[in-house]
Amino acid sequence: MLTAPERVAVAPTSAPRRVRRAAGWIAHPRRRARAFDRSDPEQRQERRDESRAERWFLRRLYRSLTGNKRVAACGRPGLREDGSVILRVTDGTGTPAQHKMGADGRVAGYAGLFHCANVWVCMECSARIASKRATELEQVLAHYIGAGGTAVLVTFTMRHWRTHRLADLLAARSTGWKKVTEGGTFVKHKKLTGFAGYCQVLEVTESLENGWHPHVHAVLVFHGEPSEDAINAMVDGMWSRWSAGLVKAGLPAPTREHGLDVQHLDRTAGADRTFDSVRAWAAYVTKGIAGEATLGMSKEAKGTNRSIKELARDALLPQVWENTDTHELVQTYDVHARAKLAEYEQAMHGRKQMNWSQGDYDLRKGAALDEEETDDQVLDEDLDGQDVAVIPRESWRAVEPRAAELLGVTERGGIEAAHRWLDALGIHWLRPTGLTEHFGRSST
Repeated sequence: MLTAPERVAVAPTSAPRRVRRAAGWIAHPRRRARAFDRSDPEQRQERRDESRAERWFLRRLYRSLTGNKRVAACGRPGLREDGSVILRVTDGTGTPAQHKMGADGRVAGYAGLFHCANVWVCMECSARIASKRATELEQVLAHYIGAGGTAVLVTFTMRHWRTHRLADLLAARSTGWKKVTEGGTFVKHKKLTGFAGYCQVLEVTESLENGWHPHVHAVLVFHGEPSEDAINAMVDGMWSRWSAGLVKAGLPAPTREHGLDVQHLDRTAGADRTFDSVRAWAAYVTKGIAGEATLGMSKEAKGTNRSIKELARDALLPQVWENTDTHELVQTYDVHARAKLAEYEQAMHGRKQMNWSQGDYDLRKGAALDEEETDDQVLDEDLDGQDVAVIPRESWRAVEPRAAELLGVTERGGIEAAHRWLDALGIHWLRPTGLTEHFGRSST
């Protein structure tokens, strides 16, 4: 029996991390992601299905909490003239991208759904945008590393307390980074090291003990391989200016031990593999740096910190408690996490997640990448492939709660499996025609 949440006194702690007791009650541990073998296509598909289902579920739940109309509308139909949604699949079997896909090399998606392009709070949009940005960073790094260059990932953090507002910390971060990239010392170090440019990414985590934790990942790229002393001198100068900028913004000076982390490129990675080209090898060895820098929202935070995905879980998913004597069950919600998530959404509004150096240090131009797309433009790129089914607006209401499941079914079993799934649930759907894409209409 479910009873009122107020039956249990709940401290606003991070629910997934431990089993807690409160007045004879125990908290049911939430399910956490299991380790899996990335070389096993079936395990990749299972993880793909689980992650996608969670993103879609959290997006639906967040609609009732957000004050942003675009975010609330994300994932709803309305882009097509008749309000329908198209299920589409593409086959990547035998392509270089197949190792990223599921068991059968297929990728399924929907066309006709509105997207908010909010990289900060929307689990689905942020995953798609981050994947695109990580791929672009991999391409840039592969170009420079393949030409004999190197890269370093430097992470700058700040001292903060639970009472600091996120907006204030973000303002300090802007001041600190501006100081990092200006002045004659920086110009001198760029010349001495053969500096090619940087890619800077903002990431935010949160903890109950210390509050908000914004930090900057900066990927520094060099044309050649400067000496370790030269790189260290450059990083030392950047750290000194970062610290001075934070103090200027009113924060205490950070400690080097906790405020700076430097990761050098591992050029020995992939020594046990065979690559078709130097560029392929370079893409492999830079994947870790690119992922660490760009996939912050999808990662699990370290220690007592919560990533924004984990904060959203605590804010949106109920904690189930059981009375050890009566086995009575209740559900509670973490109101502290909800308040923090609301503060985060407001503070991050309008901010850009990734920034590239410009002018003579334009890495994208040097790597012959196209002009950078906005987040909206990234999501405007519908999945190419074969139309599987047209789902009318009225039918989408029944499909949406299980929309992620249908994508998994399509990827595993193909077009016929998708049709059988729709028919088994009694969903009214239409077969695509040659006019489907142009007019938003189809026929049985």
